[in-house]
Amino acid sequence: MRSHRNWLKSILAGILIGVGCILPGASGGVIAVSLGLYQPMLEAAMHFFRHPGRYVRFLAPLCAGIGAGILMGAVGLSGAMARYERLMLFLFTGLILGGVPDLLRQAQQKEGFRPVWLLSLAAGVLIALPLCTFGGPGAAVDRLSPLQAFATGILEGVGTVVPGISTSFVLIRLGWYQAYLTALSRLYAPQLALIALGFALSAFACMQLVQRLFDRHPGHACYAVLGFLLVSVALVFPGFTVGLETWAQLAMLVFGITVVRLMGQLETEKG
Repeated sequence: MRSHRNWLKSILAGILIGVGCILPGASGGVIAVSLGLYQPMLEAAMHFFRHPGRYVRFLAPLCAGIGAGILMGAVGLSGAMARYERLMLFLFTGLILGGVPDLLRQAQQKEGFRPVWLLSLAAGVLIALPLCTFGGPGAAVDRLSPLQAFATGILEGVGTVVPGISTSFVLIRLGWYQAYLTALSRLYAPQLALIALGFALSAFACMQLVQRLFDRHPGHACYAVLGFLLVSVALVFPGFTVGLETWAQLAMLVFGITVVRLMGQLETEKG
């Protein structure tokens, strides 16, 4: 029974991460950090062949959920965002904010707070902000070329491994976002293969660097990620409107925070 509950929780977490990969302003890496799954996923991917049985049990439900979340996001995003855009953005703001206490706690596991970590926080903000907001929107394309599909995969790999970088914003500004959603929702196999190849190459390269930073300088790494999170919140948060909608917006914000906090408690109990 407990095993089934853990699988269900992992699938749900994967769905949230997958949708975060698609939703403009959000980031799959940010959601993974908020759920306390970022470093375990990184470790499992980097050291998979050391303990394949254990890591398969951990990664399989997560990957299934991520795939489902990406597909659900690609298929249903246009309608959902058109009808409930502000509420969805409040939900994702809550999901991001809910993980901040755990991230701060993780930074101080081995030692107390060090003021020099604030430099890493500032560096995280300065790095993430231009990557999320550069340039103006390019001319939209109807279908990704092979080179564009490969480059999209590279961008997705970086955005997934480095928390706080919204690949969707970058793709929107390049004019590739709608074509990317179309490729996902209609399962264009040649484009998806090139996207997957670019993703695998860039994600592996980024994981090597990020894992090294977390192993050697966990405090600096956590506060740099916190800087990415702050940028994500600034980009996602739509601001409250005055009226009855305010209560619905507040409810979605609190719901997002509560979901992450409850999932974090379940993870702690499991550990």
